[in-house]
Amino acid sequence: MISVPGGSAPAPSPGDPGSEREERTVLHAFAVCRPLPLPHLVDVAGLSAAPVRTLRVGELGLVVQEVPAEAFTEGALRERLSDREELERCARAHHEVVAAAARSTSVVPLPMATVHADAARARAAVTERADRLLAVLDRLEGRG
Repeated sequence: MISVPGGSAPAPSPGDPGSEREERTVLHAFAVCRPLPLPHLVDVAGLSAAPVRTLRVGELGLVVQEVPAEAFTEGALRERLSDREELERCARAHHEVVAAAARSTSVVPLPMATVHADAARARAAVTERADRLLAVLDRLEGRG
């Protein structure tokens, strides 16, 4: 399943200002949890060289990583995920991040390849579903 909430960000064209100096990124989202310190995230590589981190969204935390925008457009994802070896690599990386977060707290895993154009759109997507996500976390933690 390819999930691109908020739309995938277009890659910069050669010659665009800053295109050679700075690679455009989007946020890949792995899971939702409570906004707690997740020390095990430093131990996982995820899908890019950027650190895996938690983006606070009110009472929730969204486990994210910046990834290259050009590698996560709908077309690029479709092509990459049709390759069995690349699909396996991405699935294992996704699982490793979710499992690392779950070593510290309850998590609600998100579908592989959930990508947001920026932090504001990622926060909006979580905020839109916050009540439902909090209820699921409560059930997982024996509170509901």
